[in-house]
Amino acid sequence: MQKLAKLFALTLAAVTISLGSLSAVEINKIHFLIPGGAGGGWDGTARGTGEALTKAGLIGSATYENMSGGGGGKAIGYLI
Repeated sequence: MQKLAKLFALTLAAVTISLGSLSAVEINKIHFLIPGGAGGGWDGTARGTGEALTKAGLIGSATYENMSGGGGGKAIGYLI
Protein backbone atom coordinates (compact mmCIF):
# COMPACT_ATOMS: atom_id res chain seq x y z
CA MET A 1 0.00 0.00 0.00
CA GLN A 2 2.84 2.39 0.80
CA LYS A 3 4.43 1.72 -2.59
CA LEU A 4 1.20 2.64 -4.34
CA ALA A 5 0.85 5.82 -2.27
CA LYS A 6 4.44 6.77 -3.04
CA LEU A 7 3.91 6.09 -6.75
CA PHE A 8 0.75 8.21 -6.75
CA ALA A 9 2.53 11.07 -4.98
CA LEU A 10 5.42 10.98 -7.46
CA THR A 11 3.01 10.89 -10.40
CA LEU A 12 1.03 13.80 -8.99
CA ALA A 13 4.24 15.78 -8.47
CA ALA A 14 5.37 15.09 -12.03
CA VAL A 15 2.02 16.18 -13.45
CA THR A 16 2.02 19.32 -11.30
CA ILE A 17 5.52 20.26 -12.43
CA SER A 18 4.75 19.60 -16.09
CA LEU A 19 1.54 21.63 -15.94
CA GLY A 20 3.40 24.60 -14.48
CA SER A 21 4.53 25.61 -17.96
CA LEU A 22 0.97 25.23 -19.28
CA SER A 23 -0.64 27.59 -16.81
CA ALA A 24 -1.99 29.83 -19.58
CA VAL A 25 -3.73 26.93 -21.33
CA GLU A 26 -7.39 26.38 -20.57
CA ILE A 27 -8.26 22.76 -19.76
CA ASN A 28 -11.84 21.90 -20.67
CA LYS A 29 -11.88 18.27 -19.61
CA ILE A 30 -9.81 15.81 -17.60
CA HIS A 31 -9.75 12.00 -17.52
CA PHE A 32 -8.77 10.16 -14.34
CA LEU A 33 -7.24 6.68 -14.65
CA ILE A 34 -7.85 5.23 -11.20
CA PRO A 35 -5.49 2.41 -10.16
CA GLY A 36 -8.11 0.64 -8.03
CA GLY A 37 -11.66 -0.62 -7.90
CA ALA A 38 -14.83 1.42 -7.77
CA GLY A 39 -15.67 2.61 -4.28
CA GLY A 40 -12.11 2.38 -2.97
CA GLY A 41 -9.88 5.11 -1.60
CA TRP A 42 -8.27 6.04 -4.92
CA ASP A 43 -11.70 6.12 -6.55
CA GLY A 44 -13.09 8.47 -3.92
CA THR A 45 -10.05 10.72 -4.15
CA ALA A 46 -10.20 11.00 -7.94
CA ARG A 47 -13.94 11.58 -8.03
CA GLY A 48 -13.77 14.14 -5.23
CA THR A 49 -10.97 15.98 -7.03
CA GLY A 50 -12.87 15.95 -10.32
CA GLU A 51 -16.02 17.20 -8.64
CA ALA A 52 -14.14 20.02 -6.89
CA LEU A 53 -12.42 21.10 -10.12
CA THR A 54 -15.73 21.08 -11.99
CA LYS A 55 -17.67 22.96 -9.31
CA ALA A 56 -14.89 25.56 -9.09
CA GLY A 57 -15.17 26.15 -12.83
CA LEU A 58 -11.55 25.19 -13.46
CA ILE A 59 -12.56 22.45 -15.91
CA GLY A 60 -15.70 21.75 -17.87
CA SER A 61 -16.00 18.02 -17.24
CA ALA A 62 -14.24 15.06 -15.66
CA THR A 63 -14.36 11.41 -16.67
CA TYR A 64 -13.17 8.40 -14.69
CA GLU A 65 -11.82 4.96 -15.52
CA ASN A 66 -11.16 2.34 -12.84
CA MET A 67 -8.39 -0.11 -13.67
CA SER A 68 -7.81 -2.42 -10.72
CA GLY A 69 -5.29 -5.22 -10.62
CA GLY A 70 -1.74 -5.89 -9.56
CA GLY A 71 -1.75 -3.29 -6.80
CA GLY A 72 -1.96 -0.50 -9.37
CA GLY A 73 0.44 -2.26 -11.74
CA LYS A 74 -2.21 -2.80 -14.39
CA ALA A 75 -2.91 0.95 -14.62
CA ILE A 76 0.81 1.83 -14.67
CA GLY A 77 1.39 -0.77 -17.39
CA TYR A 78 -1.43 0.78 -19.41
CA LEU A 79 0.15 4.24 -19.14
CA ILE A 80 3.59 2.98 -20.13
